[in-house]
Amino acid sequence: MGISGDEKQQKSVFIDKAHQKELNTPLAVQGGIKPENKNFLEFVLDLVKSGKIDLFVPHSLINDEIYNSLSEKQQGEVDLEAVNTLSAIRKIKDLYEAGYVDSYQMENLVDKLRVTKEKFEESIGDVFII
Repeated sequence: MGISGDEKQQKSVFIDKAHQKELNTPLAVQGGIKPENKNFLEFVLDLVKSGKIDLFVPHSLINDEIYNSLSEKQQGEVDLEAVNTLSAIRKIKDLYEAGYVDSYQMENLVDKLRVTKEKFEESIGDVFII
């Protein structure tokens, strides 16, 4: 089967826009996301809405008091983690604004962010404001 045959096969899977939209919609979690994740989600989004967290300024996530007491190597690790954390928060905010608060995708994104942040801070201290 040549390239043209592969393209025909891929295009034949697409049925119509309504069906595609249904397939792209995140699945809802029965009963909503876990309470600890819901609380964390609301806390983080409140910080974003209030302007304390700027989604394009990684240092806005950082607790300066703790950060300034760290070694240069640790500060570099925090800087990198802040970039990754902001990326995750942007994804979460986009999903939230699209109306998919109680979806498996939201549950997984928020849980991963919360657990990653907690594990990172176990070794360095409470370096993030979230």
